[in-house]
Amino acid sequence: MITTIIYSICMARNNKIFNEKDTPVHIAVEKALQILHDYQRNNCSSINTPSPSNSRNNKSWSPPPRTYLKLNVDAHLKDDGHWGLGMVLRREDDRCVGAVTKVMRRSHDATSAEAHGLVEALKWTKAQQLIKVMIEMDAKVIVRALQKKEVPRSCWGQLLKACIRDFDQETQISLNWISREGNKVAHELARWAFTEPNMYWTSNNYPFCILPHLQNDMGSVS
Repeated sequence: MITTIIYSICMARNNKIFNEKDTPVHIAVEKALQILHDYQRNNCSSINTPSPSNSRNNKSWSPPPRTYLKLNVDAHLKDDGHWGLGMVLRREDDRCVGAVTKVMRRSHDATSAEAHGLVEALKWTKAQQLIKVMIEMDAKVIVRALQKKEVPRSCWGQLLKACIRDFDQETQISLNWISREGNKVAHELARWAFTEPNMYWTSNNYPFCILPHLQNDMGSVS
């Protein structure tokens, strides 16, 4: 705010020197405040208003662009502090080409569990040498904090700092928010993780709990 006011005063000074026009101080301050207000309004709009493609697709699953893969991720926290992680990887033709479950003990906080889920997702993409990947999660707090690069001083905030560095280095890997309904496959797989923990499927022999949701997602985009 102070910088904006100083800028406006300098503009008024230059107007006086070069154009011989006086600008009252209160006018300069009001103009500075208006500039600041317009900037904040436009900035909030660019952050909170999703792109046209996201507006259409964040309520239901949609396939990634050609040559890209889409990885849906979700974490399911149990009362005993264990949490299950589900990750489902699909291609542009809707075909599922990978599914992962993990069970870990980290925290009783759901947000921390989601942050750990993102960390594990990035680790897995690196291990599989995946380059063009669109990651989707229904954890809006996590997605927004990472996209804005504004993380709190908390355990999950520290995890996101490391994730931000990964996203900065891997320019073809992105993170987007999707509704719980659109993330149903990953959600069900995260719940199933307690039945079949730490598994990796690469064939059509996926857990039966996600099969109807995979089919529904294919039907929603056909």
